[in-house]
Order: sequence, then structure tokens, then C-alpha cells
Amino acid sequence: MKLSAGRHQLRQPLAFLAVGLTSAAIDGGVFLILHGLGVPPAAASAAGFLSAFGVNYRGNRDLVFAGGKATGALPRYVVLVMVNLALSTGGVWALVGGGLVPWAAKLTTMVVIAVMNFIVMRRWVFPARSHVPDARRPAR
Repeated sequence: MKLSAGRHQLRQPLAFLAVGLTSAAIDGGVFLILHGLGVPPAAASAAGFLSAFGVNYRGNRDLVFAGGKATGALPRYVVLVMVNLALSTGGVWALVGGGLVPWAAKLTTMVVIAVMNFIVMRRWVFPARSHVPDARRPAR
């Protein structure tokens, strides 16, 4: 039984990693293409970040957190994305301004934001069903 429980506990972080790597490939690819075309790093970072929106939302909602029926998940996700966009764009801008090469600045912000996102998505965006109030049931 313990082995099965251990596998279950690993499934969510591994699924999050798979969705995140797919999103990161889209985000980073768009960033590299746009930056290669002369778009400033912060703007290329914002465009890359937003290009991965749909894959990241659906992948996390359906595959990672099974929150397909969590009421209000999309608006909470949009709030998280806006915070992430500011952190990503501002982080790249600050790190490049501090002397880091653009691709390393982008990678650094992606890793920091990913760690934060796992926690925020798990607890707030797609909370476990036991933490989502059911409007049909009276409060206790």
C-alpha cells in the first residue's frame, strides 16, 4: 500500500513538471524567436509568457489538479497569470539590466515562477474538492 501511495504523491508534481516543460518550451521558444528578430527582452518575455496561457491552464486544470469543475478557477488563474506576467517581465528586465544575458534571465524567472505556481495553483487556483465550498450545501 505504501508504494501505491508514494506513486500517487509523485503523480501530481510529475504531471505539473510535464505541463510546465511543455509551456516552458512554448514560452521560451517564442521568446528566443522574437528576441532573435530584435524585439527587446522584456517584450519578448511577455509575448512568450502569454503564448503558453492555454496550454498551461488546461494542462494544469485537467491533468495536474483535476480541477475541471472548481468554481471560479479561470478568474483565479487569470489573476495568477497577471502576477506572473509582471514578475516574469520585471524579472527579465531587472536581470538583464543587472548584466545577465537575456536567455539566462528568462530561464531564471521561469524556474522561480514555476515553484511559486505549484503552491498557488494547488492551494488557491485549483484547490482540492474538500476545500471548495459547495453552494448547494449549507455551511457548517
